[in-house]
Amino acid sequence: MIIWVNGPFGAGKTTLVEELSKRLGTAVTVDPELLGFVLKRMVPPAPTGDFQDLPI
Repeated sequence: MIIWVNGPFGAGKTTLVEELSKRLGTAVTVDPELLGFVLKRMVPPAPTGDFQDLPI
């Protein structure tokens, strides 16, 4: 199972994930920023320079 937690800065995402991880016991937490760095290397850059302009 993958649980993806998203939200604005300071909303408590890290706190929520730490508590979820404790309760689930076998959970693995991954920082999405690290995943973003990997994806950035794999996906060609957007013509505008903004990754949000890439098609899905």
